[in-house]
Amino acid sequence: MLRFSQDPKVAEEQMKAIIFYLTTFGYIDGDFDDSEKKFVRDYIRGLVHQRVVTGMPDAEEALQKELEGRFTTHFHEVFETIDAQVQELFTEAVSHDEDQDAFIHSKLKLRCFEIFQGFGRDNQALLVEAMDALIEADGQVHPAEAKFRSELLALFAADIEIDLIELTQTGRTSIAPSVERPVAAAPHPFFDQFEHHYSADHELIQKQVEADRALLDRAIALFEAQAAAGKGKLAGKQRVDEFAGEAPFLDGHIWVHPTPEGQRFDITVLGDLHGCYSCLKGAVMQAQFLENVAAYKKDPAGRPKPILVLLGDYIDRGLFSLNGVLRSVLQLFVAAPEHVYVLRGNHEFYLEYKGQIYGGVKPAEAINTLKPHLPVEVFRHYMRLFDAMPNLLLFGDTLFVHGGIPRDLLLKERYVDLSSLEDSDMRFQMMWSDPSSVDVIPASLQEQSARFPFGRLQAAAFLRRMGCRSLVRGHEKVEEGFRVNYDDDDLKLVTLFSAGGADNEDLPDGSSYRSVTPCALTLRVEGGETEMTPWAIDYRTFNDPEHNGFFRTQPEIEHRA
Repeated sequence: MLRFSQDPKVAEEQMKAIIFYLTTFGYIDGDFDDSEKKFVRDYIRGLVHQRVVTGMPDAEEALQKELEGRFTTHFHEVFETIDAQVQELFTEAVSHDEDQDAFIHSKLKLRCFEIFQGFGRDNQALLVEAMDALIEADGQVHPAEAKFRSELLALFAADIEIDLIELTQTGRTSIAPSVERPVAAAPHPFFDQFEHHYSADHELIQKQVEADRALLDRAIALFEAQAAAGKGKLAGKQRVDEFAGEAPFLDGHIWVHPTPEGQRFDITVLGDLHGCYSCLKGAVMQAQFLENVAAYKKDPAGRPKPILVLLGDYIDRGLFSLNGVLRSVLQLFVAAPEHVYVLRGNHEFYLEYKGQIYGGVKPAEAINTLKPHLPVEVFRHYMRLFDAMPNLLLFGDTLFVHGGIPRDLLLKERYVDLSSLEDSDMRFQMMWSDPSSVDVIPASLQEQSARFPFGRLQAAAFLRRMGCRSLVRGHEKVEEGFRVNYDDDDLKLVTLFSAGGADNEDLPDGSSYRSVTPCALTLRVEGGETEMTPWAIDYRTFNDPEHNGFFRTQPEIEHRA
């Protein structure tokens, strides 16, 4: 018989954990149909009855029945919420060569592991007991359930020790409460010139694409020139503070920006934009980035240097990908390359197979929408741009990256110094990883999916090795738009998502991003002190045809998944 804590809060968490395990095993052995969901609801009802009877044995029968009804309703609602969260995993982006079911199983396994690690030994034993009761409840153990159980038990018993290097340099990073940033809604000449749909007319779209390809060439040339100037500077260097006094540089696909004493920086950061052009334009206008760049050039000694960092995933999902977000991001970069840092996301990844170009993430709406209208050479051109895009920015002691850190095994095999970050596998993995709530993720769990987790101590170890204390990332849809994953004295890790909006016309109907409040982030850096301040993006102003040319006419080419 399952034993619940006498502490109501602990018992609540125990119930939620068991319900998650119930839901997980419902999906592991195939489709989670209505009959299986009925079994889960009945099982929950039985657990609630057990809790009430054992927890209140002397209560009157009428009171027991009232409590059973109330708690059963509550935990049935918990079940519905958890089931909806699992179903949403089916909409997550997966790598081109990854099976969707395998990805979902790995995410479920991760959550089971996180829940297990969050309990003490007695409650961990309760979860294992509940798991066994669940998979045997229908009188037979499905092979997939037995395999999943075996893998979970192996994870629970895994060695999760990790060595941490002492962080020696001074400095402090703090996270401030969210603020409101007003926006100047007047039309802006910089953006207005790029706001036009692709035409369905063959001759006109060719002219539009020629202009875009010229922009790609300018951006690629800038990346290549910067990389040539900084070539080899990372070799032999172990920590970012070894670059003190040097000018910013790009070595391969790794940007480094030292922070000289006495200089101030005002950094605007945008996470995943995913075709949400109104979010890009709104955030840049709210931050007054272009105005600040102009003012800084007139008075560099008297003003903080404005920086714009874009964390990748400019395309797919939303309606304005290549001709909206990416086009404007590149225009910003070529206009002010010493102020704009364009990083590559996992969606900026195209593959060629038998003469055709495919999106490296499924679904790939940007390329699928335009394939019927454009020759393959256009997408080869975008593939060259994506391959030239930098992956990381080391700004002082803060790492900006799309996803996270590499797997433990790859770090052990290949990491020597900062130049190791240029390794193609390491850069690929850093576009795909996500932080977990646990301290350490076993290597076996990291290996099960292209999109893999890492733990708090793994993040700390990786950053300390480079002399960093903070990591700013995107990649993961967080409904609040900004989430603090780790908030320790010597480790700050935050997730930023800049696409979304409940009524954002940049998104197709039914988009899962409508539940997100898109956010941007400001970092103010001075004298070794960094303050992070999140703020909500005003996309609504730029859903208006008066302020956004994309809404003045209807698109001629239908958006395709």
